[in-house]
Amino acid sequence: MKKLRYTSVAVATLAAATLASANNKVSADATNNTVITESASQTVQDAVSDAQNAVNSAQSNVNSKEQALSDAQGKAQTANNAYTTQQSKLTDSQKNLANKQEAVKQAQNNLDNAEKLAQQATPENIKQTRKNISDQQKVIQNAQGNVNDANTELNRAQDQLNNAKQKQANAQKLVNNKNLAKQDADNNVSKAEDDVKNSGLNEAEQNVQKVQTTLDNIKKTNSSNESVLKQNQTALADNKKKIADLNNKIDATKKNVADAQNNVKDKQQALATAQKVLSDLQNQVAQDQASGAAGFFKAIADNKDNSESLREDAQTAYEIVAGTYNSEYGKEPSWYAQRVHLGAKNDTTSIEEMKNVLPYLPKVNEARTSHNRSVLGISLTDMAVAMIDADYQTGWLEHPDSLYQSENLTTYMQEPVQSWMQEEETWNEMVKEHPEYADVLNSSYNIYAFFANHYNEYLQVGHFLNLMDPELTHFGMGRLDDSAVSWDVNDVLYVSNPLSVEDYTDLFNKYSKDVLKEDQLNTLKANVATAKQNLVAAQNAVKSAQNNVQSLQANLAELNNSSDKINKAISDTQVALAKGQENLEFEQKQLDQANQTLADVQAKVGTKAKALDNAKTAQSKAAEALSQAQKALSGTEVEVKTAQSNVETAQNNLNTKNNDLKDAQNKLTALNQTLSNLENSKTNLEKAQKALDNANDEALQATKDVDAQQSIMSSLKKNKEKADAQVITATEKLKQAQSDLTVAEGRLAAEQKIAEQEAQKDNQPSEQPTSQPSEQPTAQPTVQPSEQPTAQPTEQPTSQPTAQPTEQPSEQPAIESNTQLPGEQKNEEPQSMTIQVTTKKGKTSIVEPTNSSSTQPTTKQGAQQLPQTGNQKSSSLIGLSFVGLLSALGLTKVNKKQED
Repeated sequence: MKKLRYTSVAVATLAAATLASANNKVSADATNNTVITESASQTVQDAVSDAQNAVNSAQSNVNSKEQALSDAQGKAQTANNAYTTQQSKLTDSQKNLANKQEAVKQAQNNLDNAEKLAQQATPENIKQTRKNISDQQKVIQNAQGNVNDANTELNRAQDQLNNAKQKQANAQKLVNNKNLAKQDADNNVSKAEDDVKNSGLNEAEQNVQKVQTTLDNIKKTNSSNESVLKQNQTALADNKKKIADLNNKIDATKKNVADAQNNVKDKQQALATAQKVLSDLQNQVAQDQASGAAGFFKAIADNKDNSESLREDAQTAYEIVAGTYNSEYGKEPSWYAQRVHLGAKNDTTSIEEMKNVLPYLPKVNEARTSHNRSVLGISLTDMAVAMIDADYQTGWLEHPDSLYQSENLTTYMQEPVQSWMQEEETWNEMVKEHPEYADVLNSSYNIYAFFANHYNEYLQVGHFLNLMDPELTHFGMGRLDDSAVSWDVNDVLYVSNPLSVEDYTDLFNKYSKDVLKEDQLNTLKANVATAKQNLVAAQNAVKSAQNNVQSLQANLAELNNSSDKINKAISDTQVALAKGQENLEFEQKQLDQANQTLADVQAKVGTKAKALDNAKTAQSKAAEALSQAQKALSGTEVEVKTAQSNVETAQNNLNTKNNDLKDAQNKLTALNQTLSNLENSKTNLEKAQKALDNANDEALQATKDVDAQQSIMSSLKKNKEKADAQVITATEKLKQAQSDLTVAEGRLAAEQKIAEQEAQKDNQPSEQPTSQPSEQPTAQPTVQPSEQPTAQPTEQPTSQPTAQPTEQPSEQPAIESNTQLPGEQKNEEPQSMTIQVTTKKGKTSIVEPTNSSSTQPTTKQGAQQLPQTGNQKSSSLIGLSFVGLLSALGLTKVNKKQED
């Protein structure tokens, strides 16, 4: 009994279950290999028959679904055509409605105009319109008269144009005649020239003319050269005179340079002398100014003409600013050497800062007298104390340990006194709150007591109280650059006879003037400036004189160069004249010879030459007559253009008059229409109203038509959408039927393959061969489903080679699955699956399948290929399921074994 051998656990299990259900017997061979009885062949044939029936059923279903789709598409086409036709009808109805609505608007406008016209149809307007018609008829009569006049003028211009054209024709005829005469004369000359052509007369005449022309040119050239020679000789004489004059000027200018240079030396000496005198005086002023306030006070103290008290006051002030004061009342402060820089620039003891204090002094007395206080004098001691106290300020205000009794400080440099007086408002507010403060300003003692008992309040108004002290008699002030101002009153060093502000100011100004010597310095500075200007002027004079020399020398060089050029031109011209005279003599001889030759030729030619001369004379006269005729023709052309222009002007005028007549007639027509409209306004109004009513009725009917067509459109749209949906449904059903057919065809192909293999089993030995064919079955799926991870696309041959078994080194054959499903492409090959079963005595070993990436070339031999239908992706998935089925049924490459 023949048996089939399977080498997969899954295959064996599935086969056992299948055969058991078919009442097949299962037994085991001596090597424990599972076998199946031959009764499975009938089962395979039944499966093929069932698969074929499934294909036929699926194909019938596809045909049915295709017919259903065709029917649905036909219904859909009918519905779409009806919808499109109705859509066109709806569009026509909408256009008709738009036209009717526009007619309603126009009818309404006509009615509005008729109503306006009816309102205007008054007896007065009708009467006025009739009058306008009568007036317009007169206008038409005048316009008609203008048209008649314009016609007359056009006819006159046309006659003139016709006359001018006739003259032009006559002139053209004359030109033609003269042209013929000119041609005859030209022919006569040509004939006469032919007669004398070979006589040499022309050559002789041309030679005479040629030589004469050359001789004339030489004479002209010689004459021109003689003129140039005279001009150059005159120019040379002028140049020589200019050169002599220029040399004299250069000598005089050089003397001016020497004189100017000597003057520069004198001016330099004068400047040096003026600068030394100024420097000496400046040094003396600097020495005197360096003593500053000390020098001022010392000068007063040493002047025996001053009073004893003033001299004592000045001596004390001198010692204070000089830093040598030492008495029972006080001594030089410890900070003197650090803060006071006697007479230095910007120091309070400098002459400049003492001068800057002067405007402040009268402001103090102005403030006091405005409050009924006495005028204060100037104490030189107070001035000295105020100076060194102002020097003490270094960025902030601080009262120093000095000889003052009362002191005010401020940084407000423009109006220091005003800055202190601003405290008056605060003082007045205090007095309002504390009436007992009213007598503080009555005495110095009260002010001092207020300072001792109400210090905080004093800090707010102390400057004002100090200025208003009724018992004061003198004061002093100092100013430190732009930093601070000090006001001081000293009762310890009392001054019995202080200077008035005016006297102090005069005294200081006189001293300042003597010390600074401003007038003398200004004079000396002016002398230095003048000396500098004189020096600059002298230096400029030297430069100017030198420039004059250079300029004159440049002019001299230019004149010398010009003389050289003139001499060269004179020499060249004289050579040219000599050569020209030689050429003139030579050409004169040539002319005499040419004239003799011409006379000889003329004597020989004789009558022929005379005939040629006569012919040329006649030719000249004919040319002149032709020219005159052409001029006359040109004149007639101008006359024709003028006449033509007049005709065009007359025609334009006629057109204008006709247009005026037409405008007048149109206006008359409009007036007649207006009169008719006015007279028939009531009837026109009724017609317009009736036309509007008709237009509204037609628009209403058109609206109803649009609504009806729209309703039909909506119904047809639903039918169309329903038919389209049915087409979509039929299409989906057809796709499904085609997919089912593809599945059935794939199953049939697989069953047929099983049947073919079953039929081949009878021809193979039952014993296990020692060699195994190396080729694989022809059917190979070329498209591997994406769900199978081991699939590797490879190239698959289209033909299957004949079976050529090769030796297998292993005892047990390797079984490889390489089955191709029907309907799949052949450009890809899945990986081979190898399943090995090793059999030992009393034991069967099954090796798990492994993936092989090797490519197995196969050749198809008559393999049946069923038509492929449906979705390619679906067929690939179906192919995958059949690969599993074939593997389960063991329809891979199988080794047959003989029955034990």
